[in-house]
Amino acid sequence: MYFTASFSFIETMKILLITPPLLQPNTPYAATPLLSAWLKSLGHNAVQVDLSLELLLKTFSRVGVSSLFQELDVSTETMENYCETIDEVILFLQDKNPDAASRIATRGYLPEGSHLIRAYEQEEQFDWNFRGLDIFDRARYLASLYLDDLADAAKIIDSNFGFSRYAEKLATSLPDFGSLQNELESSNSLFLQWLNELVDEQIQKHQPEMVALTVPFPGCLFGALSIARQIKKLLPLVPITLGGGYVNTELRELKDPTIFNYVDSITLDSGFLPLQRLVEGGDLVRTFVREKGTVYFRTSDSEEVAHNDLPPPDFQGLELSRYFGMFEMLNPVTRLWSDGKWNKLVLAHGCCWSRCAFCDTSIDYICRYDPATSKTICNWIEAMMQQTGFNGFHFVDEALPPDLLIELCNEILRRGLKIEWWGNIRFENRFSTQLIHKMSDAGCIAVTGGLETCVDRTLKLMRKGIVMEHASRVLSDFADTGILTHAYLMYGFPTQTKKETFQALETVRQLFDRGVLHSAYWHRFALTAHSDISIRPETYGIQLRDQKPSNFAINEIPFEGHFNYDLDRTGKALSRATYSYLHGVGLDIPVYQWLEYPLME
Repeated sequence: MYFTASFSFIETMKILLITPPLLQPNTPYAATPLLSAWLKSLGHNAVQVDLSLELLLKTFSRVGVSSLFQELDVSTETMENYCETIDEVILFLQDKNPDAASRIATRGYLPEGSHLIRAYEQEEQFDWNFRGLDIFDRARYLASLYLDDLADAAKIIDSNFGFSRYAEKLATSLPDFGSLQNELESSNSLFLQWLNELVDEQIQKHQPEMVALTVPFPGCLFGALSIARQIKKLLPLVPITLGGGYVNTELRELKDPTIFNYVDSITLDSGFLPLQRLVEGGDLVRTFVREKGTVYFRTSDSEEVAHNDLPPPDFQGLELSRYFGMFEMLNPVTRLWSDGKWNKLVLAHGCCWSRCAFCDTSIDYICRYDPATSKTICNWIEAMMQQTGFNGFHFVDEALPPDLLIELCNEILRRGLKIEWWGNIRFENRFSTQLIHKMSDAGCIAVTGGLETCVDRTLKLMRKGIVMEHASRVLSDFADTGILTHAYLMYGFPTQTKKETFQALETVRQLFDRGVLHSAYWHRFALTAHSDISIRPETYGIQLRDQKPSNFAINEIPFEGHFNYDLDRTGKALSRATYSYLHGVGLDIPVYQWLEYPLME
């Protein structure tokens, strides 16, 4: 069945928007509330469901845990200990049962697996006293590790299971769809059985005329296609479309028609106009379809929907009280991603910089910069607070623009909005001391951003647009105002020497030691398709490896570089050192000692 055969023009259509498993369960992902609001503004009946959350809640329930341990054939006592505590833990993490804090925080109440045991051992070794956490936060921390122990047990049953991802490795840079299809058709794990049951419930409840699935990350693709397969069994004539971040980055050169056994169309980039055309008819926009066994990319000239013209996100249908936070590391910045109920909001479409050589700057959500006005953003903020009851916001832009932040902070202060917010920035000189103080006054509590290699030579080579002297000043100013900071770090960048890598670690150590950097994470450089580095590899001293032509996903490109050190070993050393810095440990150790061999010139 081809998409063109399954679709007929309907003036008003009922569309079911689905978030597939697995994503972090503390707050709704941004896509379906945005698309739901857009479709409703056009007069359509849009409904939404978060099947990622629902699958986790089914897993972490008395019935789910009992089924889990029965498959594992563990002792009756162990099973009963977890079954007796799981519902109380989830209610506590949903902020519905605060009185349970003292019980959960008392050792002996929760059954202990490897994560909890290791936490107690670290407490005894370093005498941290849980870094001074009060009884409530201590209970959240221990309850989160208890769930991590259960997630490890789930992974024994199904190796694809991960707390915020499912079958991620199967979907990453997948040149051929065959292996993923084989897994889809052969797997029948307990979690997929539960997922099918959840799909059945939602289809019976909503009886949609169209289904839209968002795939923000590789770890959501398998779940999305599993959902699509089940819907095809139930409602074979209902068209299903796929979009989202993973699709936008990895499926831009799609040729394999097999994926259309599961979905009828795949849309690229901003989903508003493509989805509108699929629903209402007319020429398709940025949409892959299969026709007579061949994949075609259908698009037409069209004016993009202005970001400023969008309605505020709509959360109707998402039971916000069911989301639960996770607090797995004793670090206040890393906690932001997984704990707290944040309203996710985009201030501007695209990236205000869009020049980094390691990035595919041709992608729409990077190259097309389209900000909303500060008044529109504050209107969205007020509408979202009224809907959700939450005053916390995560601005999920590629990079928050300094010029827009000046106007936004002024508008927040003018309206007297009492909010807390955080987001990603560039540690550039345009973040003046005055602006940073204004951000603090307007409710900013944390910023994240890329320091990458932390060395000016390689920062200039990658066209990052920052220098470390300025970045250090910006970090200091944020810390002085009480705003938490997190840095994304990179190793293995082309031409980066071992000496420069450890110069970077020394810079990171000093920033932690000064108290101006509160959290950081190292990523190994990966060569992105269509980036400037992949287009001009000779400029960066690398050679592209021969690779099998891809007819499905393309993202990371294999390459040969010239490194005078072991990248795997170095990566482990960097991670080990920075993890210690996160906990205030090891700041007095010379950086070369984190390796088993001395730093060489």
